[in-house]
Amino acid sequence: MVWPKEIPFKRYPSDLTDEEWNILEPILEKADPYTTGRPRQVDLREVVNAIFYLNKTGCQWRYLPKDFPPYTLVSYYYHKWVDNNAWEQINTAIRQQLRKESGRNEEPSAGIIDSQTVKGTPESTQESGFDGGKLIKGRKRHIVVDTMGCLLMVLVHAANIHDSRGACKVLPALFLLVSTLKIIWGDSAYKGKEFIQWVKKQFDCDFAVVEKKKTDKGFKVSPKRWIVERTFAWFGRSRRLSKDYERKTTSSASQVYAAASRLMLRQICKQRALLEGAV
Repeated sequence: MVWPKEIPFKRYPSDLTDEEWNILEPILEKADPYTTGRPRQVDLREVVNAIFYLNKTGCQWRYLPKDFPPYTLVSYYYHKWVDNNAWEQINTAIRQQLRKESGRNEEPSAGIIDSQTVKGTPESTQESGFDGGKLIKGRKRHIVVDTMGCLLMVLVHAANIHDSRGACKVLPALFLLVSTLKIIWGDSAYKGKEFIQWVKKQFDCDFAVVEKKKTDKGFKVSPKRWIVERTFAWFGRSRRLSKDYERKTTSSASQVYAAASRLMLRQICKQRALLEGAV
């Protein structure tokens, strides 16, 4: 079948708009500055579009559509940004901008922590384990979000590590990134007194456990905890996150950062459009 020439080319839904790229481009240049060597010839916008396409659709690297740059080139940039921690920096910068444009402080004073166990694949056998509670063999995505549901940080580890033990790795990294937190909410998996005292002593931050009431029957929305659960639901729309397909846990975390960054870019542009419509 010959595609009619009069029909204009339509971009993929995951592609960046001009407005979104104008936000992301300076952030990306700061996270991965171009310094020496011959002039870069690749279009970084198309590289980012390809990564977002893979993250959203869950396809393999070799199955990226041919109208993107070669998959080897896209993979090179993706893993380069994984290794130099650029995805975390991109997520942080976009989150700060979203909070600022929403009338909030750039850095939050409260957060919510939780983990999500995901099935592993043959590629993710390293740092993998069995979660006896969920009866799943794979890895855990341990995330902390602010009260808007924006991702503060993510740490991926083996699924057999209990949440309170995993949090002892998450929180030191979190407070290096966000030092303004004064309270963190979590579920009953974090209710040990020693752990709560350790958080207070180590970071001068209160840790509040939100438990389900014994009188509640069936599903009930838990105060504060529903925010992080909603964030996990948002991530569920990215098919690359349906299982853990990454060899390195840092790559697994970067896929989460990519999904979060894409969502927040959309939110920023949506807010701007609403403000312009109201003026």
